[in-house]
Amino acid sequence: MSGRRVYVHDGQGRAGSVRRRYAHSETIRRLRAIIGSGEYEIGERLGSERALAAQLDISRADLRLALASLETTHEIRRTIGRGGGILVSDSRLERNINTVESLPIIARRQGFLVSSQVLSASIATASSSDMRRLELKETPASIYDIVRLRFIDETPLSLEISHLPAQTFPMLLTRDLTESFYTIFERDYDVRPCIVDETVEPMLCNAKEARLLQVPEGTPVVRIRRIARDVDGKPFERATDVYIASRVRFTMHHSGYVRLSATAKEARETKEPNEPESNPRGL
Repeated sequence: MSGRRVYVHDGQGRAGSVRRRYAHSETIRRLRAIIGSGEYEIGERLGSERALAAQLDISRADLRLALASLETTHEIRRTIGRGGGILVSDSRLERNINTVESLPIIARRQGFLVSSQVLSASIATASSSDMRRLELKETPASIYDIVRLRFIDETPLSLEISHLPAQTFPMLLTRDLTESFYTIFERDYDVRPCIVDETVEPMLCNAKEARLLQVPEGTPVVRIRRIARDVDGKPFERATDVYIASRVRFTMHHSGYVRLSATAKEARETKEPNEPESNPRGL
């Protein structure tokens, strides 16, 4: 489709380059064609605004309007900083496992709105497992047992089961538990996450999880078990998140070498002098 010609002036009456002025819907269509061409993977940069505007032969102002529309429908994401730019998206929330940021902050940066519904909240006696994982000393110890349903743009995203030491967070149940827990912890108790250990496991949801997440039983989900520690290394959160797999993507970044496990290190140290190294590729 041809557009209307627009002559760009330099402010002194002299005509400069000639660009076509496309309808807003046509610019969006052309951008979608680029995204859907198969050339770009999810999360890959489309390029700079300057390069895209030149490629489409439109002004950067028109490009920004079209990008804003595509960002609203989560077809692209715009990020700042190193490695940022205009990124291809597929409407899934991207959760970076390397960060200790709360889910609402992660979602807000990607143009999503996260909300929470409290399904249950009570004080309970800590189990032996809670005692170990939260490193509770007093006996008997009390914990808060809180279950929340997390929504992304009003669509169920995850089920969150949290066990929190009652001694660390007195009167927690009087707070607004639909807020981000990490916001409450920092604002009201001066507790900040410093180290977070998580394990990630794909699985199929059971009947109870399916009912709460409003999906069929057996739907693929991702379960994350989490222990969060404060700046002193003291555990303050034991939680399990169950995410609907089709609505979230997990990313991570690694650099350098992965530390050997104790077993692998011991095996290497006790290897016979003439024993050949094993081929890591099995060839």
